[in-house]
Amino acid sequence: MTRHVHPRARATAVTPLFGGITADMDRITVDSPAGLKDVVLRRWRGEDWTHGLVTREAAGLAAIRGHGVPAPELIAMDEDGSETGVRCILTSALAGQPDLAPADMRSWLSQLAITQVAIHAVPSHPQAHFNGWYDDRAPLDWLADPGLRNAAREAASAPPVTESVLVHGDYQHFNVLWRDGRLSGVVDWPNAATGNRGSDVGHCRLNLAVLFNADTAAEYLALYEQFARTRIDRHADLRALLRFDLEWQRFIPRQVAGRAPLDLPGMPGRVAAAVRDALDGIG
Repeated sequence: MTRHVHPRARATAVTPLFGGITADMDRITVDSPAGLKDVVLRRWRGEDWTHGLVTREAAGLAAIRGHGVPAPELIAMDEDGSETGVRCILTSALAGQPDLAPADMRSWLSQLAITQVAIHAVPSHPQAHFNGWYDDRAPLDWLADPGLRNAAREAASAPPVTESVLVHGDYQHFNVLWRDGRLSGVVDWPNAATGNRGSDVGHCRLNLAVLFNADTAAEYLALYEQFARTRIDRHADLRALLRFDLEWQRFIPRQVAGRAPLDLPGMPGRVAAAVRDALDGIG
């Protein structure tokens, strides 16, 4: 796909990017008469569930462009693999790396929250709709306290608040880049959609509880609501937290990739504590 950068472009270096779960990613240095340029190629395997992800990412990147959200620029896409043999998207490369062990947690969380508020404030939205991945048939057997499990399930059954903001769909620290202590980019937009901000915030909080603790997740909620000057749908937030299951203990190490301490046995307990806090907020 380098011809989309320039008709006479050629790849001079390819560096695999690690941490992704659903797509393979490479940072490619392209040489052309216009000079050297780094781009990122994301490729989705051929499973049926990947259908539509390329166009959703393209729509999300188009929606946020010009609205102050640091994100890649779309260069080209192959929605069905007819050009390259695989569903893929080519974007500009951003400076920075994920920071999974921040030196200044308060600043890190504040920047994370401010940027999510900016995403939710974007006025144009993709056509796809998304209100989280909560499944009311999930057993929730990772919640060791039956009382907490039953209370969480009952609270999560409340109908979601009708809301239509631009949501990233997978906004969390694995998809945010940092450079010199400043947030430099938000990547991985194939779940971009119109939906409930509480689902988007809750998903970020779930990932914070998984890697850090319930207090960090609670602080993030407070910061988000402070900057957004609005209270999120707490039922949507709870449903996002309940998306956790023990499968996370398998794939989170791949995302962390040795870049931060990781306590796998304590993961369910940390999320359970966040669930308990969320219930207290609803009550």
